[in-house]
Amino acid sequence: MFFVTLVFGSVLVLMSIGIHYECLRMVAAYLLPRMQIVSRRAHVIVGVIACMLAHTIEIWGFAVAYWLLHFTPLDMGFSDEIRRTFLDYLNFSAESYTSLGFGDAELLTPNMRLLAGIEALAGLVLIAWSASFTYFVMAQYWGGRPRH
Repeated sequence: MFFVTLVFGSVLVLMSIGIHYECLRMVAAYLLPRMQIVSRRAHVIVGVIACMLAHTIEIWGFAVAYWLLHFTPLDMGFSDEIRRTFLDYLNFSAESYTSLGFGDAELLTPNMRLLAGIEALAGLVLIAWSASFTYFVMAQYWGGRPRH
């Protein structure tokens, strides 16, 4: 079961990396260069919104995967599964992705704890990627300030 969890977690991580890459690539290559009507500083806001959108999609992807897992015979999920809704999985995914912490950690099965750790590591890396992307956009589009 350990290897199944690792494979499943790896697939989710690869999905998240693909989403993040494509979202940031489309913004940097297609959207930002074509936004000549708005001020150059507004480009940074678009870049941050793109990062937030990518993170939101990735969190929802993990949440849907967690929710679907509770319909399988695999031992993944919460030990009090009967009273859980999709919003519980979405909240848990957001907590894991952002490394905020686990309010329900004592109710997790061991395999779910492993998946949560994988999601936390992926979230940490993708959030850092967003920070470097935002820095790149700021450096590129905040130029032209008057020098004193």
